Amino acid sequence: MTQRTDIDVQNPFGGDNDGDGDDQGDERGARRRDIRGARRREQILQLLQTVESGSMSVEEIAERFNVSFATVRRDLSRLHQDRHITRTYGGVALTVPAELSIHQRHLEFTREKDAIGRVAAEAVTDGAVVIVDAGTTTEFVARHLTAADVTVFTNGIGAINILARKEHVSLVVLGGRLRRVNETISGAEAENMLRSVVADFAFVGADAVHPEYGVASRTLEQSRLKTLMMQRARQTVVVADHRKLTTDQFNYWSELPANWRFVTDDGAETEAGSAALEELRRIGADIDLAHPLRVLIETAEERGTES
Repeated sequence: MTQRTDIDVQNPFGGDNDGDGDDQGDERGARRRDIRGARRREQILQLLQTVESGSMSVEEIAERFNVSFATVRRDLSRLHQDRHITRTYGGVALTVPAELSIHQRHLEFTREKDAIGRVAAEAVTDGAVVIVDAGTTTEFVARHLTAADVTVFTNGIGAINILARKEHVSLVVLGGRLRRVNETISGAEAENMLRSVVADFAFVGADAVHPEYGVASRTLEQSRLKTLMMQRARQTVVVADHRKLTTDQFNYWSELPANWRFVTDDGAETEAGSAALEELRRIGADIDLAHPLRVLIETAEERGTES
């Protein structure tokens, strides 16, 4: 049974039930509609804050508040205009949160990122020239690189620390300014270095992935470098967990090439996630889903065999 809220939902379209029909009654009815709508919108925001994913579908919200889809869409349009929420495929999510530190990001969705990195790195062959973008997911691509005689260009401190210990990798560090919060190097120096390179693969991280805008970055410098990475590679591979499909609220975006590969985790296999993936396929994405649980089982079996 659907749990009703304390909102007055006897007339979900906000009509006046007084029946007096005069101007004063119409004015009172309008005020009541405004109050009910404002209260409902506040409760929608509170509800989104309690949901682990921070997102819900229009259908879920309409059922929860016992109102029509049209009423929900009007509420969501108002919240979106006020920049409290962002539109997703078939629903909404809270506006993008404040940027997490690199330490905090390392603690989030680790199994998903590991599975994504493993799947992405399998494409690299011996002797390849590779660009590895900064980011916690791309660090797992670096961790799983096993091909011999690989040359890697990277602007990520985490990837540098990982690749420096791999004897089969020739490591080139892109120069520039360090942004400490996410341990990313960017700027004109890094861009100039990349203009001399045609890489076989560019593994690009993203704060968001959108079919119209491309891949998001926190700063203009990062966005410029990410764009160049994709332009200077024969194949672009975007790596991002399924959460990155649910927001368009960033200001800096890099356009995607005509044909590219997207590796994400099987958490995207929801109704909204599937719709988002279909939109990405429509603009040329070849999509691979990594399965964290399967990787966990396979890793345990490998360790058992080794012992």
